[in-house]
Amino acid sequence: MFKIVLLSFLILTHTQAKMMTENYSVEYGIIGEIAKVHATMQTKKNNYVIDARLKVVGTIANKVTDNLRERHVSKGHIVKGRYITDMYQMIKSYGKINSTTIYKTNHKKKTITRQYKKWKSGKLIRNEKVQLKYYATNDLTNIFLNLSHYKTQKVGKEYKRKAVGADRKNGTVLFSLPNKKQARNMKKLLGKKKKGEWYSKLIMQRQIYDSKRGELEVKMGVDGMLEMAILKDLFFFGDIRILRQ
Repeated sequence: MFKIVLLSFLILTHTQAKMMTENYSVEYGIIGEIAKVHATMQTKKNNYVIDARLKVVGTIANKVTDNLRERHVSKGHIVKGRYITDMYQMIKSYGKINSTTIYKTNHKKKTITRQYKKWKSGKLIRNEKVQLKYYATNDLTNIFLNLSHYKTQKVGKEYKRKAVGADRKNGTVLFSLPNKKQARNMKKLLGKKKKGEWYSKLIMQRQIYDSKRGELEVKMGVDGMLEMAILKDLFFFGDIRILRQ
């Protein structure tokens, strides 16, 4: 469910607004809606904070996920329209389990540390801190805020980007703009584009549900916000859909 949050709040628009809010519905195959996401983004001068909270809804989804709740926080600064991560935190709870993962980026030294803590019934059972072997200015939220900077790249070609929280080994995310044939296939799932909207594809390089690579097809809105996203290649119940409300 972790990445679903990211998809749901990731694309807040490039704007000077001090506070923004967005709501998304998460649907899973024939089951229908399984979660709701409420997200906010605050900007102050050249700093930003994104705070997104996911809540599973429905008897079946809550039973399967053991009442899953997630919160994702991204804090950073803005340079020439690009969102640069300084800290990225993921908080998760289900059943008797609570966990938090905090990534801190030192841009001067170009290093990232990751601290992971896990509790069971209130007792700390894991506490790990490591320095990662890569450096990135994106995380799994602001990479979507920065997608507009990649719109002019060659269609049909796959590009490598780095994002904190993506591929565990090297943080690699694969990004591409569809060629005409690929765009036609995306249209079937994401719907027809309105003027100014555009499609793209991201592969997070880590498992999301049964999607081993975390393959996402997204439709971006005219205002720079996510209109719809599809998580591909799941074995059961079809694809996961993220819908702007």
